[in-house]
Amino acid sequence: MTDTTLIIADNQPLTALALRTWAEKNELAGSIIESPDQQSLEDSLRELSDENVLLIIDVELFDFSGKDELIAFFQTHDQLRKLFIGDHFNEEELFFIAEEMQSNIVLKRVDLEELRIAVSFTLKGRYYIQSELLNLLMRKNAAPVKPENEEVHLTPTEKDIVSLIASGKTTKEVAVIRSLSYHTVVTHRKNIFRKLGVSSIHALTIYAIKSGLIDTTEYYI
Repeated sequence: MTDTTLIIADNQPLTALALRTWAEKNELAGSIIESPDQQSLEDSLRELSDENVLLIIDVELFDFSGKDELIAFFQTHDQLRKLFIGDHFNEEELFFIAEEMQSNIVLKRVDLEELRIAVSFTLKGRYYIQSELLNLLMRKNAAPVKPENEEVHLTPTEKDIVSLIASGKTTKEVAVIRSLSYHTVVTHRKNIFRKLGVSSIHALTIYAIKSGLIDTTEYYI
């Protein structure tokens, strides 16, 4: 049992009940709150510290007026650990959630063991996208990260850091594994993002898969 408060933000009672029952059985949180709409979610968050909250949310079933309101909400609550769920996502929705919202994503029909891994990664601040959805993202990002005539030169250390980040390791974990200072890893990350022309972990992960730096069979998605 953890001190984390799990908020299930979904206005489908059966889905919320199923998630609550599953979370209680697996002792994923110290307490569980169901929020069927934005106002109840805001009310709950006023009583809690964002960094102690795990939010599982289906935004399609919520009453956000659009992308701008959704972005503004999560900018206000930028310490929330969040996992987006949904019955389906088209490429545009998936790209928005993964790239702009920098959020973890699974489908509601995900296997329960995979859902447990997704929640575990989210709690640890790691990135997680279900493999079925990652394939959609890769098609969306079919073009090279850099123009074909512009070769990307990553050092062996940078390649290693890319593979670690793409496999779900946090900056602190990379620092420990590589015996580097936290600030050194941050500097490497900035250089890697600049060289590759990417701005998110999800885009970096797609690059790592295409470049063979990680094996998708070993990537927990």
